[in-house]
Amino acid sequence: MDLRDDRYESREYKIFLEEERVQSLPRTLYEKACKLAENLHIDPDKQTAKRFEDAITFSHLKATPRGIASLTMLFTALVTIPTFVLMTLNMLIIDGKPLYANPVTFGSGMILLMLALPFVYYLYMYPVHLRRRYEMDAGSEIVSMILYIAMYMRNTPSLEGAVRFAADNVTGSLSYELKKLMWDVHVGNYLTMEDALIDYARKWKENREFTESIDLIVTSLRQLGDRRVALLSEAVSIILEGNRDRTKHFNQRLRMPVLVVHALGIILPVLGLVIFPLVAIFLGVGPFILFIGYDIVLPLVLLFVITNILETRPSTFSKIDISENPDVPPEGSFFFSGKAIPAWIPAAVVAGVSMAAGLLLYSSDPRGILASMVIIGGATASIALYYHLLSFQRMSVREKTREIESEFAETLFQMGNQIYTGVPVEMSVTQSVNHSKNLKVKELFSRALTNMRALGMTFRQAFFDKTYGAVRFFPSRLIKSVMRTIVESSEKGARSASLAMLAVSEYLRGLHRTQEEIREELSEPLSAMKFQTYFLSPLISGVVVTLTIIMLEIIENLAAKIGGAPGQIVPFFQSLRNVSVSPFEFTLVVGVYLIESAFVLGIFINGIENGEDRIGRQHIIAQSLIIGFVVFVVTLAVTLYVFEPLVTSVVT
Repeated sequence: MDLRDDRYESREYKIFLEEERVQSLPRTLYEKACKLAENLHIDPDKQTAKRFEDAITFSHLKATPRGIASLTMLFTALVTIPTFVLMTLNMLIIDGKPLYANPVTFGSGMILLMLALPFVYYLYMYPVHLRRRYEMDAGSEIVSMILYIAMYMRNTPSLEGAVRFAADNVTGSLSYELKKLMWDVHVGNYLTMEDALIDYARKWKENREFTESIDLIVTSLRQLGDRRVALLSEAVSIILEGNRDRTKHFNQRLRMPVLVVHALGIILPVLGLVIFPLVAIFLGVGPFILFIGYDIVLPLVLLFVITNILETRPSTFSKIDISENPDVPPEGSFFFSGKAIPAWIPAAVVAGVSMAAGLLLYSSDPRGILASMVIIGGATASIALYYHLLSFQRMSVREKTREIESEFAETLFQMGNQIYTGVPVEMSVTQSVNHSKNLKVKELFSRALTNMRALGMTFRQAFFDKTYGAVRFFPSRLIKSVMRTIVESSEKGARSASLAMLAVSEYLRGLHRTQEEIREELSEPLSAMKFQTYFLSPLISGVVVTLTIIMLEIIENLAAKIGGAPGQIVPFFQSLRNVSVSPFEFTLVVGVYLIESAFVLGIFINGIENGEDRIGRQHIIAQSLIIGFVVFVVTLAVTLYVFEPLVTSVVT
């Protein structure tokens, strides 16, 4: 029978083929641009082409090395040729005037070309960066994959069933990878699941622990009894130990990058902000250059450095999936009085009110300091409010789920011990409920116990009934998958159920211990970055803004007082009256940079702590914006109050 004959294709297989067809099409703008530029037929060198091929295959990028090289050259030409043409037209002088006057002078053109170089390099190396991000996404589920396979194979030594069980419970890119392995075996690309899994492990050759764990799992198929179970336990231990070692090495390598981020995020901006008033005064540099340098170039450089650092972060653990929880609001909204409200509505109201108030104050305040603070405060509050509304309910649900999962192992261990000594299942559940009175996991087993006593349900029905099942009210993938394994073991006898509970509880305990050790390893760099984001950066920004405002006022007042005095110094001070940067513009630029640095450093903190976690990133950014802006405002107000009276005394 030909499994590829349409008459024998299952509905699930047809769905998978359609997903594969969609996956094979260019999806992103980058992929479409590569396909279009491929007609230029520009090929990279053989070594680079091989590197691109590996990255393309690993990350399932729909592009070719020729398309990537052609797109890079096309982008370079589109930037350099117009820039050189405009520079040349500006330098051609006819009758004392440029042939075609335009803003692209020789200096600005060279700056533009220098700024374009990092973008050209990033565009060229994008497949390599994409592979690293794909490794982080799929790698974060690797521990869960090994855990699910080991749990399944303790009861049923079937590699096909174990991979299917893992594919149903892991999320993200790894779920797709495992489903693809299953279909590759189904259509004959691999003779057995063993061959498919070993070949897939070679794809992760840099992750030695994952390869060793897969080898042990495959080897366990040829063992019997306790030896088979011991190999499965060893596979879980190896992947957990490997994660601990990788995190330790990452923490050791993180010290220098943290110093680099500190220099780029604080030291360099502070030095530049201190010097800039002098540059603005004596060279006539306007606020536009300040905006380009501090609000565009510097944040992009900082983001590029942080992205490269995070791409070296080892994969640790999968994120808690709360998508099935009824307490989680729809995407982009939050619950208020039982209704889902889009988060952008209150954020837009705050932004609109603050913008109107700031413009009104600017018309009456000659310096514009208060107006700029109102505008920056409104922007900060609206962004922070938006992210807070998106994350606070999701964070609450996730923390509750995390706490229940951490308590789950201890309860399973108690139940397993009781059943192993001959206590009936219902009685063991009752005792577990009594022993876990102060734990949140008690609700899960209390509901299951009620189902068995009041509704006469079986052990399976008590947890997995479509209407009243206890797991339905605790939508955790980990709890669902573990209880499914326990229930299937219980159908083979009480002893099998007890052994499964004891083994799974040991797995979960090891997982929890490893998570805690990794958090402890990363606590030092995280504390340093949080201190920089929440306090140091806004504190120094407030002091620098005060110094700049005072410096501008001193020179302006001196120019006004000495303007009428005789001497050669008078023209010099009179020229200082035409300062091109006002306190309003300077404060606005620094405030925008403060918001951007909170974003970038929030991404860095969340990336170190949680990896690719959108909810955690939104939560940290909201916190850093609010705390940072409060510190900035307090510092600016106090320093202005203390030091601004010196302006009068200095001038006098």
